[in-house]
Amino acid sequence: MGLEEELKKCVHCGFCLEACPTYVVTRSEVHSPRGRITAVKLNILSEGINTCMYCRRCELACPSGVIYSEIITRVRKPNTIQKVMLRLLERPHILPYFIRGEYAKKIPVKAEKPIEYRDNNEEIILFPGCITSIFFKETVQKTLNYLKSLGYRVKIYNGCCGLAHKNAGELNRSKELIEKLRKEFHGRTIVSLSSNCSAHMKENGLEVYDFPEFIIKFNLPLPKVERRLTIHEPCHANILGLNKYTREVLSKMGVEISESEEPSFECGAGGDYFLFHEEISEKVMQVKKEKTLKSGVNTVVSTNPSCSLAFIKMGLKPIHIADLL
Repeated sequence: MGLEEELKKCVHCGFCLEACPTYVVTRSEVHSPRGRITAVKLNILSEGINTCMYCRRCELACPSGVIYSEIITRVRKPNTIQKVMLRLLERPHILPYFIRGEYAKKIPVKAEKPIEYRDNNEEIILFPGCITSIFFKETVQKTLNYLKSLGYRVKIYNGCCGLAHKNAGELNRSKELIEKLRKEFHGRTIVSLSSNCSAHMKENGLEVYDFPEFIIKFNLPLPKVERRLTIHEPCHANILGLNKYTREVLSKMGVEISESEEPSFECGAGGDYFLFHEEISEKVMQVKKEKTLKSGVNTVVSTNPSCSLAFIKMGLKPIHIADLL
C-alpha cells in the first residue's frame, strides 16, 4: 500500500499517543505518531519527523491498522553523518576503527573487531548483526561454541540487514542489502542473534530463525539455570511475536522470570537515535529504567544489541539468551 493510502487510514483517534515513547516523555503532539502524520498530510516541516524512534509500537495500538512505518520511512532522509555511519554498518570489520571521539564517549562498550569463522561445508550461517558482532563479541563466541557442541558446522556472516537504513529513510539501499542477503543465504539455515534484525529480515521474506526461535523449533538441549531475571521485549521482534520464543527458552531452562512493567516499552536507544537525539533518548531510558526496576531485579534478558547498550547506559545488566548457555 502506498503513502497516500496509509495517510488516509489515520482517523486521528489518539490511541497511538501513550504507546509512543517520545510522546510519553514530551507530552507534545509534535513528537507523536498522530502529530507526525498530520505534518505529512499538511506537507509542513516538523522536527517530529526526525524524533521518531521507529519502534512501531503505534502500529500495534492503532485500531485503523495504519502501517506507520510505511509513512515515516518515506518522508525522512539521513544527514551526512548518518549516511557515513550507515555505510560503516555494512562493514563491521572496519567499523571499530571509526568509532572514536565524541561518539565513542556516548557508547558504553568498546567496539572490537568481529569474529571470523567458517567450517567446511557449513550447515548454519550465524548472523550476529552489525552491532552485536562488534560490541557483544563474547555473546557471538558463546553461540558459536553452543552450536559447535551440538555438532553443527557453522559460518559466521558479519554484515548488515538494512534495518538501520530503512529507519533513516534510505529505502533503496535497505532493499539492496536485503537482496544481497537473499542471494548469500539461499538454501541455507540462517540463525540471527539480533532480534530486531531477525524481524526485519523476516518481514522482507528471508527465511531466518531468531536464535531463541531456532532453539525451540529444533528442540535443542538447554542447561538448567537457577536465576531470577526480567525480560525486555525488543520492539520490532514484538510486532512479529518473536519474543515468545525467548520466554519459552527461559522457561525450559528453569529461569524465574520477574515481570517488569510494560516489557515491550522502547528501551531508548532507537538504533543510533541515542547518538543524535540525546535529550529525548535519555528521558525515554529513564522511564524504561523505572519500569524495568519494578521487576525487583536489575539483570535484563535482551536479545537486541542497541537495547543492550541502552541498558548498560541505564546502569542495568543486559544478558543475551546465548550468555546463559
